[in-house]
Amino acid sequence: MDLHRRDEYKQRLYELSPDDGKTIGNAALRESLRSAFPDGDIKEEDYWDLRNSLISESKFEKGRGRGGTVRRVLTVAGPTTATEALQMAIQPGPDSVLGSMAEAPLYEPFQKVIQSEYVLDNDLKPWVCEVTAFQGRKNTGGLWTRPDVTLIAIQTFVYVPDKVFDVITFEIKPNIETAIEGVYETAAHSAFAHRSYLAFPESKEYDKSPLYDRIVDECERFGLGLILFEDVANWDTYSFEVHAERKNPDPQAVNDFIKGQISEKSREEIQRWFR
Repeated sequence: MDLHRRDEYKQRLYELSPDDGKTIGNAALRESLRSAFPDGDIKEEDYWDLRNSLISESKFEKGRGRGGTVRRVLTVAGPTTATEALQMAIQPGPDSVLGSMAEAPLYEPFQKVIQSEYVLDNDLKPWVCEVTAFQGRKNTGGLWTRPDVTLIAIQTFVYVPDKVFDVITFEIKPNIETAIEGVYETAAHSAFAHRSYLAFPESKEYDKSPLYDRIVDECERFGLGLILFEDVANWDTYSFEVHAERKNPDPQAVNDFIKGQISEKSREEIQRWFR
């Protein structure tokens, strides 16, 4: 590679990437660059040097895919910090309002699937499961303290003497546009939950979606689980894209959550587990 033309090659490499932020494979992008400069003698190590330079300048970021992929960093990809996400929640636009309205019909079928399939798949017994989204004017501790669905269960293991008590929360969103805010809502549940999941509908478009890749990255960063479903009422269409890490919340916070947000009937059931 002619080092005197390095900046020219790098700029052209950037221009050859999709301008909508979709990923492109390293192999395809490398060949496009070579085609743009047939006499440039651009070797494989030259491509990596140019690509990594664009990454270090925050113009490219790595994506997922065989052989590795990259995509342009777009400045309008959504909130980049929890503070920005909080501002979106406090001052929602019209789309956020519509998305919130579309959430409610998902709660009950999602809860039924958790009760009928998830608990069996994870060998949980006994358990209680409730829709905890509808708390009215009840003070539950502030913003993002109300999971949509909550599962509380006991799990036992053959070679572990103690029973494992888990509070598992689920935040459900109607589409990917509202899911980025849902990441931060779900992360907030870790204050009182042992495992927390974000769930929203599946789409074939996610394979090339920078927003979806970002949601996956954020879930992994916070140790959150990510569930996709094609039909919210059909367990066979559920896919666990990221498994939730088990947290160790403060017992007082767990106790306060159960006391404040779980029904009296379920609280009495939980007390019977330990008698």
